[in-house]
Amino acid sequence: MNLRILLLLSLLASPANAVFGGTASEKHFDVTGLIKARLDDGALVIQHEEIPGYMAAMTMRFTPANPHEAAALQPGDRVRFRYRVSDDKDVADRFVVTGKEELKPANHTVRTRRVKPGDTVPAFSLLDESGGTLTHDSLRGRYTVATFIFTRCPVPEFCPAMALKFGALQKALADDPALALRTRLLSITLDPEFDRPDILAAYGKAVGAKPELWNFATGDKSDLEALSRAFAVYTERNGVTLDHTLCTALIGPDGRIVEIWRGNAWSIDETLAAIRKAAQP
Repeated sequence: MNLRILLLLSLLASPANAVFGGTASEKHFDVTGLIKARLDDGALVIQHEEIPGYMAAMTMRFTPANPHEAAALQPGDRVRFRYRVSDDKDVADRFVVTGKEELKPANHTVRTRRVKPGDTVPAFSLLDESGGTLTHDSLRGRYTVATFIFTRCPVPEFCPAMALKFGALQKALADDPALALRTRLLSITLDPEFDRPDILAAYGKAVGAKPELWNFATGDKSDLEALSRAFAVYTERNGVTLDHTLCTALIGPDGRIVEIWRGNAWSIDETLAAIRKAAQP
């Protein structure tokens, strides 16, 4: 497993990779796909086909540039649209419905209150990579940057990208000992049936996680599904792998959510600035 992780991470080291930046100009791509869900904030979860020269086929979140244009779109619509990507944002527009498809129920159909900044993190009881108990109360007293991943994720722009970004964030924290004492990183699995504590420990070692700064969590499937739904992380089993959206959250020492970032466009500097701002008296 370690070799697979390292190979996936090596793909992200390429300067051509779009995860950590690119040119200042906006790029346009024509995309076709199937709408799987509408999220509470107006975003669409779309299972899209390969975007040649940019991204493999996957299921991901798209933000409509104009909410009114996308208002009539529904899960099950097959669509063609334009995907606009720049350094600081990505949006979708020019939607055309090309067909309809009946969808199977997925975990997003279960009603769960979606958290937002200012809300308290939902109660949970999980296991960390050492097999110890990790609860919502364990987060008290420090800032926590939490994200959702799974170790077998094959898409470089998703979980491997998050591992690289958390590695860079870990290094930035280590360079600021005062901030490091007040902050932890937490990667929560979306695949608890495979990602047991020993697997997460091996994954953490492979990506260079230091347990005093960066931990991993697993637990019962139902508990993790409830937690991922609370953070509006869409997941759907696709053969042996998972299609999912991305969410990273900053949680304060009081257990309240400070900030939520969708996708993988957040930057290390942005996250550090959010922690420092929240920590001001």
